[in-house]
Amino acid sequence: MSNTDEIVKEFLIESTENLDQLDRDLVELEKDATSNEILSSIFRTIHTIKGTTGFLGFSKLESVAHSGESLLGRLRDGKLSLTPEIISGLLAMVDAVREMLGAIEKGGADGDGDYGPLIKVLSQLQKAGNEPPAVKDPARPGSSEPRTNPNGSGPLDPAEAPAEVLPLGQILVKSGQVSQEELESALEAQKAGDPRHLGEILVERGAIPPLAVKNAIEQQKQAQASVAANTVRVDVGQLDKLMDLVGELALVRDQIMQFSATQKDAAIFGASQRLDLVTTELQEGVMKTRMQPIDTVWNKVPRMVRDLAINCGKQVRVEMEGKETELDKTVIEAIKDPLTHVIRNSIDHGIEPPETRLAAGKSAEGCLSLRAFHEGGQVIIQISDDGAG
Repeated sequence: MSNTDEIVKEFLIESTENLDQLDRDLVELEKDATSNEILSSIFRTIHTIKGTTGFLGFSKLESVAHSGESLLGRLRDGKLSLTPEIISGLLAMVDAVREMLGAIEKGGADGDGDYGPLIKVLSQLQKAGNEPPAVKDPARPGSSEPRTNPNGSGPLDPAEAPAEVLPLGQILVKSGQVSQEELESALEAQKAGDPRHLGEILVERGAIPPLAVKNAIEQQKQAQASVAANTVRVDVGQLDKLMDLVGELALVRDQIMQFSATQKDAAIFGASQRLDLVTTELQEGVMKTRMQPIDTVWNKVPRMVRDLAINCGKQVRVEMEGKETELDKTVIEAIKDPLTHVIRNSIDHGIEPPETRLAAGKSAEGCLSLRAFHEGGQVIIQISDDGAG
């Protein structure tokens, strides 16, 4: 495999994961239109996809991603307020990107679909002139502190900010280097037009020494690096092969155990016991690598419920409990279709339209509940709704 093929493969894996997260974030953003943190996360994801597609030469995919990024940019800059139409347009953009990623995986090109109408819709949505709502800042509750660059102390563009890294100001306050009042004063200076970085302002005022800023930046870098250092991607085929080899090893282990039982040599008996112990632990370890949280299936539910509810003219919220419950990958794959069918049936036939619910003394919004838990050595998955059945 060439270097370019490797890059494309990594791009497909990361982008597919990001699109699943985008579905969840967009549905969540629709519920909380003032969350600048979610909006910035969505913008960063689309920005990354667009930049990589441009590098790899997928022009059609780049055009669609660019249209979505432009719309998100106007939302982020406060020039537009969020509407259901904008969310639907962005979700359609996510679907189009997912479709083109599938085409790239199959044929190496971004397909022959016509996405001109979608780009036109996204462009028209950018021209809507609604007054944007007040936006909550993601730095901390009640604060206007901007995110900061890991390689400096200035504000960080939302397209580049790593979500896991604390802003520089928070690091300095938590470490006791500066007081909250000193930080607020420096931030106010930036708001008033001071072009200097946050760290430069604090150093100039004598609030902290330059070394403190350097140490805080290093802390940011270490936090960012640790996220990637603790994660390794493994091809499922490699896990299956490893599982088969462990199975063969278990058979050999059993043969040796039977042989050692007929021998009077203590060394052979001791070695066979150690082999039994190591093989058992190895089997358990390999099994754990195949386990996945049920959230890998549930993460698609909010988007599915939103689309179904709109099509059926209903209002539905989703409540999920036990997302961390783990199942083998083969089981996860097997329950996807049945789970989808039950959810569709619940929204289509179980939960009533808003006017019917109100007439029955219920809230207009129905509730779909998903619960997963361990019981008696089994994993129980419960799906229920508060509809009429």
